[in-house]
Amino acid sequence: MSYTTVDKVSAMFPAFVRGGATQKPADSYIQIFIDDVAGELDAVLQRRFGETIADPANGGTFSAWVAQLAADPLAILEKINRYGAATQLGQTLASFGVAGTRDLAKTYGEQYEQMKDDLDARKSDGEPLPSGPYDHLFDPFARTETPRAALRGIAGGDMPAGQTPTEQGLSNVFGKFDKRGT
Repeated sequence: MSYTTVDKVSAMFPAFVRGGATQKPADSYIQIFIDDVAGELDAVLQRRFGETIADPANGGTFSAWVAQLAADPLAILEKINRYGAATQLGQTLASFGVAGTRDLAKTYGEQYEQMKDDLDARKSDGEPLPSGPYDHLFDPFARTETPRAALRGIAGGDMPAGQTPTEQGLSNVFGKFDKRGT
Protein backbone atom coordinates (compact mmCIF):
# COMPACT_ATOMS: atom_id res chain seq x y z
CA MET A 1 0.00 0.00 0.00
CA SER A 2 1.33 3.41 -0.94
CA TYR A 3 0.62 6.61 0.90
CA THR A 4 0.97 9.12 -1.94
CA THR A 5 0.13 9.41 -5.63
CA VAL A 6 1.95 9.88 -8.92
CA ASP A 7 0.33 13.33 -9.24
CA LYS A 8 1.72 14.49 -5.90
CA VAL A 9 5.22 13.17 -6.56
CA SER A 10 5.32 14.66 -10.05
CA ALA A 11 4.19 18.02 -8.68
CA MET A 12 7.46 18.19 -6.73
CA PHE A 13 9.06 18.99 -10.11
CA PRO A 14 6.97 21.77 -11.68
CA ALA A 15 8.84 21.62 -15.01
CA PHE A 16 8.17 17.89 -15.39
CA VAL A 17 5.37 17.46 -17.93
CA ARG A 18 3.34 14.29 -17.71
CA GLY A 19 0.92 12.73 -20.14
CA GLY A 20 2.84 12.78 -23.40
CA ALA A 21 3.63 9.64 -25.37
CA THR A 22 7.33 10.27 -24.82
CA GLN A 23 7.10 10.96 -21.09
CA LYS A 24 10.23 9.76 -19.35
CA PRO A 25 9.95 8.17 -16.89
CA ALA A 26 6.47 6.79 -17.42
CA ASP A 27 3.86 6.97 -14.65
CA SER A 28 4.27 3.23 -14.09
CA TYR A 29 7.92 3.79 -13.11
CA ILE A 30 7.01 6.68 -10.81
CA GLN A 31 4.52 4.32 -9.13
CA ILE A 32 7.37 1.85 -8.62
CA PHE A 33 9.36 4.61 -6.87
CA ILE A 34 6.34 5.30 -4.64
CA ASP A 35 5.85 1.61 -3.84
CA ASP A 36 9.57 1.16 -3.04
CA VAL A 37 9.49 3.95 -0.47
CA ALA A 38 6.14 2.79 0.94
CA GLY A 39 7.69 -0.64 1.50
CA GLU A 40 10.50 0.96 3.52
CA LEU A 41 7.96 2.92 5.56
CA ASP A 42 5.89 -0.21 6.19
CA ALA A 43 8.97 -2.02 7.47
CA VAL A 44 9.74 0.84 9.87
CA LEU A 45 6.14 0.97 11.07
CA GLN A 46 5.94 -2.78 11.66
CA ARG A 47 9.19 -2.82 13.60
CA ARG A 48 8.50 0.31 15.66
CA PHE A 49 4.82 -0.23 16.38
CA GLY A 50 4.51 -4.02 16.31
CA GLU A 51 3.03 -4.14 19.78
CA THR A 52 0.19 -1.76 19.01
CA ILE A 53 -0.37 -3.35 15.57
CA ALA A 54 -0.78 -6.80 17.17
CA ASP A 55 -3.35 -5.48 19.67
CA PRO A 56 -6.75 -6.97 18.76
CA ALA A 57 -8.33 -3.57 19.49
CA ASN A 58 -6.38 -2.23 16.48
CA GLY A 59 -7.35 -5.09 14.18
CA GLY A 60 -4.38 -7.34 14.95
CA THR A 61 -2.89 -7.07 11.45
CA PHE A 62 -0.80 -4.42 9.77
CA SER A 63 -3.37 -3.66 7.06
CA ALA A 64 -6.18 -3.33 9.64
CA TRP A 65 -4.00 -1.06 11.78
CA VAL A 66 -3.14 1.20 8.82
CA ALA A 67 -6.81 1.34 7.80
CA GLN A 68 -7.79 2.73 11.21
CA LEU A 69 -5.09 5.43 11.31
CA ALA A 70 -6.35 8.99 11.67
CA ALA A 71 -5.68 11.83 9.24
CA ASP A 72 -2.55 13.19 10.98
CA PRO A 73 -0.44 10.02 10.87
CA LEU A 74 -1.57 9.37 7.30
CA ALA A 75 -0.52 12.90 6.34
CA ILE A 76 2.95 12.25 7.81
CA LEU A 77 3.24 8.97 5.90
CA GLU A 78 2.09 10.66 2.69
CA LYS A 79 4.72 13.38 3.02
CA ILE A 80 7.56 10.97 3.77
CA ASN A 81 6.45 8.70 0.90
CA ARG A 82 6.23 11.68 -1.49
CA TYR A 83 9.68 13.02 -0.61
CA GLY A 84 11.31 9.59 -0.93
CA ALA A 85 9.70 8.94 -4.32
CA ALA A 86 10.52 12.49 -5.46
CA THR A 87 14.17 11.80 -4.64
CA GLN A 88 14.16 8.79 -6.98
CA LEU A 89 12.23 10.68 -9.66
CA GLY A 90 14.64 13.61 -9.46
CA GLN A 91 17.65 11.33 -9.80
CA THR A 92 16.04 9.71 -12.84
CA LEU A 93 15.21 13.07 -14.44
CA ALA A 94 18.79 14.21 -13.81
CA SER A 95 20.06 11.15 -15.69
CA PHE A 96 18.02 12.33 -18.69
CA GLY A 97 19.79 15.67 -18.54
CA VAL A 98 16.96 17.71 -17.02
CA ALA A 99 18.74 20.74 -15.55
CA GLY A 100 18.41 21.49 -11.87
CA THR A 101 16.75 18.27 -10.81
CA ARG A 102 19.89 16.75 -9.33
CA ASP A 103 20.14 19.49 -6.67
CA LEU A 104 16.41 19.38 -6.00
CA ALA A 105 16.53 15.58 -5.69
CA LYS A 106 19.42 15.90 -3.25
CA THR A 107 17.43 18.34 -1.11
CA TYR A 108 14.37 16.08 -1.18
CA GLY A 109 16.58 13.12 -0.31
CA GLU A 110 18.03 14.85 2.75
CA GLN A 111 14.56 15.82 3.94
CA TYR A 112 13.28 12.29 3.30
CA GLU A 113 16.09 10.73 5.32
CA GLN A 114 15.43 13.12 8.23
CA MET A 115 11.69 12.37 8.24
CA LYS A 116 12.29 8.63 7.93
CA ASP A 117 14.79 8.79 10.82
CA ASP A 118 12.18 10.68 12.87
CA LEU A 119 9.59 7.99 12.11
CA ASP A 120 12.14 5.31 12.95
CA ALA A 121 13.29 7.17 16.11
CA ARG A 122 16.91 7.13 15.04
CA LYS A 123 19.69 9.68 14.89
CA SER A 124 21.21 10.39 11.48
CA ASP A 125 24.06 7.99 12.34
CA GLY A 126 21.54 5.17 12.94
CA GLU A 127 21.69 5.20 16.73
CA PRO A 128 18.25 4.45 18.24
CA LEU A 129 16.46 7.09 20.27
CA PRO A 130 14.12 6.31 23.18
CA SER A 131 11.20 7.85 21.28
CA GLY A 132 10.47 9.69 18.07
CA PRO A 133 8.53 12.88 17.36
CA TYR A 134 5.76 10.98 15.53
CA ASP A 135 5.31 8.14 18.05
CA HIS A 136 2.22 9.61 19.69
CA LEU A 137 0.45 9.68 16.31
CA PHE A 138 0.86 5.94 15.77
CA ASP A 139 0.65 4.55 19.30
CA PRO A 140 -1.67 6.09 21.89
CA PHE A 141 0.49 4.67 24.70
CA ALA A 142 3.76 6.04 23.33
CA ARG A 143 5.93 8.15 25.55
CA THR A 144 5.63 11.76 24.51
CA GLU A 145 7.67 14.79 25.36
CA THR A 146 6.01 17.51 27.34
CA PRO A 147 6.90 21.09 28.23
CA ARG A 148 5.74 20.42 31.80
CA ALA A 149 8.36 20.18 34.46
CA ALA A 150 9.51 16.60 35.02
CA LEU A 151 10.68 17.21 38.58
CA ARG A 152 8.62 18.66 41.35
CA GLY A 153 9.84 19.99 44.63
CA ILE A 154 9.51 22.68 47.19
CA ALA A 155 11.45 25.84 46.59
CA GLY A 156 13.40 27.13 49.55
CA GLY A 157 11.09 30.12 49.92
CA ASP A 158 8.07 27.82 50.22
CA MET A 159 9.45 26.03 53.28
CA PRO A 160 8.77 27.00 56.86
CA ALA A 161 11.54 28.94 58.55
CA GLY A 162 14.21 26.67 59.95
CA GLN A 163 13.27 23.64 57.85
CA THR A 164 15.76 22.08 55.41
CA PRO A 165 15.19 20.27 52.11
CA THR A 166 16.55 17.07 53.65
CA GLU A 167 13.81 17.14 56.27
CA GLN A 168 11.25 17.26 53.44
CA GLY A 169 12.87 14.28 51.71
CA LEU A 170 14.22 16.44 48.88
CA SER A 171 17.63 16.16 47.32
CA ASN A 172 18.31 19.89 46.97
CA VAL A 173 21.90 20.69 47.71
CA PHE A 174 20.99 23.96 49.44
CA GLY A 175 17.83 25.24 51.03
CA LYS A 176 16.84 28.71 52.09
CA PHE A 177 17.86 28.13 55.70
CA ASP A 178 20.83 25.79 55.19
CA LYS A 179 24.06 27.20 56.42
CA ARG A 180 27.00 25.30 55.10
CA GLY A 181 30.62 26.07 55.59
CA THR A 182 30.05 28.42 58.50
